[in-house]
Amino acid sequence: MADPLWILVGLAAAPVAGLLAALGRYRRQQQVAARATGMAAAGGRPSQEFHLPPTIEAAEREMAMLLRRMRAYLRDPYDYATSRIVSEAAFETCLDRAGILGNRIAELGGAAPASPSEHERTCGLILEGLMVGSRRAG
Repeated sequence: MADPLWILVGLAAAPVAGLLAALGRYRRQQQVAARATGMAAAGGRPSQEFHLPPTIEAAEREMAMLLRRMRAYLRDPYDYATSRIVSEAAFETCLDRAGILGNRIAELGGAAPASPSEHERTCGLILEGLMVGSRRAG
């Protein structure tokens, strides 16, 4: 015969497991909501982890630096001293920053704030330009 204490512990463990599962779902929902709120607070753009330049000239200088680094990475992904990009994830971060800067330049020039789909399109155009430029150079 089973010990009544262990039966009681087993019965009490089921609701605790359910509570922990519900807590995990709640945390995931909160994280998703926080990301969505971050995009809404940024005007529909991806959340920015760096300072946006106040002038077109400053934004263009930062864009030129990012493009030089990304081109160097595409030429030789293992030449960290030249590109200062250590991995594909870092390259994606640079590409995202370049897209944000491109949209910032457009906003400073008088365009309407870009939507998330416009940001993705800008990143795609930048990447396409980098790839075409690297094929011509090679």
